[in-house]
Amino acid sequence: MKMQQGSRSPFVLCVVVQTVIFGLGNVITKFAYESVTPLWCMVLRFGLALAAFALVFGPRMVRELRGVKLADWAPAAVCLAVGYIACNLALDVTTATNVGFLVALPVVFAPFVARVVRRVRYPRAMIPFQVAVVGGLYLLCCNGGSFSFGAGEALSLLSSAAIAGSLVFGEKGLEKLSAPTIAGTQILAAFVLSLAAALAAEPVVDVATIEPAAWGVIVFLAILSTCVTFALQNVALTGLPSSTVSLLLTFEPVFTALFSMALLGEFLSIGGWVGAGVILVAVVGATLVEGRDGNSEAPSSTGMERLVSQLASDSNAQ
Repeated sequence: MKMQQGSRSPFVLCVVVQTVIFGLGNVITKFAYESVTPLWCMVLRFGLALAAFALVFGPRMVRELRGVKLADWAPAAVCLAVGYIACNLALDVTTATNVGFLVALPVVFAPFVARVVRRVRYPRAMIPFQVAVVGGLYLLCCNGGSFSFGAGEALSLLSSAAIAGSLVFGEKGLEKLSAPTIAGTQILAAFVLSLAAALAAEPVVDVATIEPAAWGVIVFLAILSTCVTFALQNVALTGLPSSTVSLLLTFEPVFTALFSMALLGEFLSIGGWVGAGVILVAVVGATLVEGRDGNSEAPSSTGMERLVSQLASDSNAQ
């Protein structure tokens, strides 16, 4: 059944809320890094998130994962974990400006990954909007500065491609698993790989030296910027194709820039404001066009109803 325009709004809202949380998280993470290294910050973040998620959805995850193959969930989980680790490593060796631009490019990679993995046609109608978004991202994130390419930029591109893979594989995994279960496996993979990377690359953290403010940031990142956002993204994928979700995710650097102005005293140049405007217009236009055309690659509009039904079923069972 093709989706009606009105039925898309809750799923679009899920991604917009996700980008707001991510934008704030990007800014306040700087405060956590004052007393904890990046990889160990990720270990603590995903460890707390995994514990919280397991308390709520653990029994469901175990039941659902027993009935599926590893290939149904592992690719999405590993892709997302690799994306986050690569992004954090990139921030150590290049500017946040360049990372912000390149990590926001799943909009470019997702259609190509979907073409290979899911054999869906490339959404040609989206090409002008994708080009506009890339241009807007460049103006926004470079913000009047220069752009260069090195190891950090290569890691940022890897992060962007991996996140695009997580969207496409997650969309595929949702055919057999619920949104909470897909999100839970992504959190688990992120914790395991972050722990392995931290043990290999950084001194073991002394939790006693972590400042209370940093712990507050870590809790925010664990609960809101991980549990909530991962769930929102996977709920959105039950009602929107990965190409649309990747477009909507380009709002993240816009909100990052706005929160940076409010909390860090950073200001956008005229070019930065133009870039933010271009992104806004392009994403809204692409979403309206895709909704009007009733893109056949979009999942069934019953995705939200199925999720609510599953949540109700779990509540009754516990």
